Amino acid sequence: MSYLRRSCNRWIWRSELRENPSGLFLIDQKGAALLIALGIMIMLSFIGIAAITTTSIDLDISGSEKRSTQSLYLAEAGLQRAVYEYILPSFNDENISPLTNLFGWINSLQGDTIYQDVDVSGQGSYTVVVTSVTDPGAAPPYFDCRDVTVESHSVSGGGSENRTVVGVMRFGIEPSDAFDYAYFMNHFGWWAGYPNGGATINGNTGCNGHYDLVNGWLTVNGNPRYSPIDGEPMDNGGVYAGGYVFPLDGSNYQGMAQYEENRHSYAGTELPYADMPNLNDAGDIDGDGNIQELSPYYLMLARGELELPAGRAGQDLNGNGTLQASEVVIDGCYGDDVGETGNVVLVGTDANPIIIEGPLAVTGDLVIRGNIGGQGAFYVGRNTYIAGTIAYEDPPSERPTFDYGHETPEEYKVRVNSWLEANQDKDIVAFMTRESIITGNHPDSWWQKFIVGQGGWLGDPRNDGCEDVGTDRVYGTLTNQSDPYNPSEKEMDGYWTVELYDESTGERQTLDLQIIAGAVSVPSGWRVVPGSGEDVDGDGAYDDPYNYNDDIAFDASFNSSNYHNIPNGINNYSDLADFRVGAIDGILFSNHAVAGWMEEEFVMNGGLVSRNESLICAGGHITLNHDPRLSQTGGLLPFGIQLPPVKGYASVSWEEK
Repeated sequence: MSYLRRSCNRWIWRSELRENPSGLFLIDQKGAALLIALGIMIMLSFIGIAAITTTSIDLDISGSEKRSTQSLYLAEAGLQRAVYEYILPSFNDENISPLTNLFGWINSLQGDTIYQDVDVSGQGSYTVVVTSVTDPGAAPPYFDCRDVTVESHSVSGGGSENRTVVGVMRFGIEPSDAFDYAYFMNHFGWWAGYPNGGATINGNTGCNGHYDLVNGWLTVNGNPRYSPIDGEPMDNGGVYAGGYVFPLDGSNYQGMAQYEENRHSYAGTELPYADMPNLNDAGDIDGDGNIQELSPYYLMLARGELELPAGRAGQDLNGNGTLQASEVVIDGCYGDDVGETGNVVLVGTDANPIIIEGPLAVTGDLVIRGNIGGQGAFYVGRNTYIAGTIAYEDPPSERPTFDYGHETPEEYKVRVNSWLEANQDKDIVAFMTRESIITGNHPDSWWQKFIVGQGGWLGDPRNDGCEDVGTDRVYGTLTNQSDPYNPSEKEMDGYWTVELYDESTGERQTLDLQIIAGAVSVPSGWRVVPGSGEDVDGDGAYDDPYNYNDDIAFDASFNSSNYHNIPNGINNYSDLADFRVGAIDGILFSNHAVAGWMEEEFVMNGGLVSRNESLICAGGHITLNHDPRLSQTGGLLPFGIQLPPVKGYASVSWEEK
């Protein structure tokens, strides 16, 4: 009898089976090797196909990840470009974002597409949009600001991968850090010739260039600095330099500055750089074609058109301690009305002091001396001439000195706050000057000899005000210890290096404009971006070295026809001015020069901030006392003056969406 059995995918007849001794039936081995080989080949084929498929998937994933990363970089690049090549430069440009309408342009950005599908070498593209502009209110260190949210979306080339990065940037105005110092130079600090214990600075001192104690001695009693954001201590104070504090070993420094930890050399980094306020009408806001004048912002401030009431000043003729309407000499602004020369004289005496209330603007020269009371600021369109001692009627008490080594910054802060509370209503006056501040009797030939004459310090190439100073904006090379006053890049090369703006296309580019006979020529259709490159004073025009007739002397003859309110009996400036000034109560600011002669034992209470200085002390003793009220946060100080602001920028957030 026979039967069929299915085995290994083939049918086997019963007759193909034979019985083995064990009684089990075995498959015949004939052709088995071939079957096994075929099976193995089939298995390897499946494995190969799977491997090829997996590799293809891996390669696809790898390519996708690469394109995704590439897309992220593109989004970052788009955001960086929008902020640093478009928004920030336009915010800093007085022609686009003037102080008189600081956030007008920023506010208009909301909803704007800055860049649309910008292709980057075939690697992909990005689109950048301003999604919102909001007002966060006062946000330290800014007393007015806007938060701008910018979204950058990118798509990779050759794929569909896309990434989005969102940044929130804060643009605002704040007081300049320069007012935190008793003595600050937007150049290099220079001290020479004072005997042991002769020169004393009570407060911090610094500069944007090198700080150089050339010879003699200098005592610095600095004080802690605190963060404007959270109020926490930053350091103990002392001497600060954008380059180096010389001499490097600290020899001949006294007070806390003798210790290395209190001499802060930043050697070219941007950390200590203090922006200087720009008082110029660099954007020709009033449209009169003149940029060499006081910014209309300060005229508006003085007239009460901004946050403060209108200011006024005059002489207390009846001696009752208040300013009557009949005693007012400057009502808000002098020089903005027809018939006003723009030049004014104020002289105070013990019996009849000057009284100032709030901010004031003088479009030309201010000549001043004597006793003064009140709180306010003069914004001066040309020069301030300090003809003699200026003394507060009701001065603040002696400033607290930091007991370095025996007092913590936290303990000192408690004492300073107590002092501030006790002195917030005491006299304080600022002289914010667009051009230069001149002390003493400058028409005198002896005065001129040592200031601007042959061998005079303002005639020295290191301190002459020339704007061919290099792109670091200060004399010398900030990173050079061995030869610090070796010219830096673009310095003294015969060209004025600035950024130009094409008003028809919006294109910006940095160019070298040749200096010929003390002037430069700007290509047609372009304008200088104020404050860019070597435009140190921010007026958008090249400045040649100081010249007595143009920069120091009066702009018009000193008489009653040209200078309002000259006292009776004064026929020339020498009748009014002392050769040397004995003391100054007040804050002096200029982004040009402070120059003149000082008496032995000269004392200044307030602050001295300038680009250049040439102050000659007749004796060997001088004391500069910083007014702590200047270091309070916020632009509108509680005692009613406004320091000239500077523009600032900070990143609030920067993240992928």
